[in-house]
Amino acid sequence: MNDTTLGLAKRLRAARLLADLEQGAIADRIGVARTTVSNWERGLSEPSATHFVRWAKETRQPLEWFAEAVALDVRPEGFEPPTY
Repeated sequence: MNDTTLGLAKRLRAARLLADLEQGAIADRIGVARTTVSNWERGLSEPSATHFVRWAKETRQPLEWFAEAVALDVRPEGFEPPTY
């Protein structure tokens, strides 16, 4: 992954934060352990298709946004990257 695109792990985390959900809360909503969510967001594993769809639904983000290579200047509504 180059630094101009958001990988799936970062998109999952961004969508969760945008939905104002803690890892434990989204884990409960989609039926997995919090450690599973952590692994997905760190890129150690990926959600199944079923969990992927549930994540999109719970975070109110389009599936297409997760599925495509997304440039940093193409963000889900309301998402602003952190500034340091």
